[in-house]
Amino acid sequence: MGKLTKDEIEKLPNRFDTISFRTFFQLWYALQKGLPKEQKGEIFTKIGRTLGREFNDEGVNTIEDLLVQLQHFLEGEWAITDKAIVKTVKDENGQISKISVMQDSCKMCYANTYFKLRDDGTPSCMFPQVMMGILSKVKNKFGFKNLKFEGVQKGGVGECTMSWNIR
Repeated sequence: MGKLTKDEIEKLPNRFDTISFRTFFQLWYALQKGLPKEQKGEIFTKIGRTLGREFNDEGVNTIEDLLVQLQHFLEGEWAITDKAIVKTVKDENGQISKISVMQDSCKMCYANTYFKLRDDGTPSCMFPQVMMGILSKVKNKFGFKNLKFEGVQKGGVGECTMSWNIR
């Protein structure tokens, strides 16, 4: 292979809009199965936060802008789910205290479930760390403090609602 130009290098991340689900499934399953259990959390945290920092926050000036851009990121750019519902949760004083995301078809969950049921494995979800990377990227813009993954309410395979404290 010859030397690539700067322009050719910049185009590499967008060469393909999508990959087949089968390819993604096999890769994610292999990662879950192949990584040592005691290192998986640390590795997926680093990867997730790196992915989250790729979130495009240009033009995101309000919480409403953030919610719209997050939905676009999850459904389109990262394309980890077919449908995301992103919303804020207010505390008893009417202040926004959390951000929640409902997913209807998280692509990682199918391989995680397969690994758990087929291999009696212990899968790790990377989605909370991706969101922590995103929220960390915009925290100064919105005055977020004490960022923390709160938890998950699981539904069927690929379905869940997760929330993050932002105050």
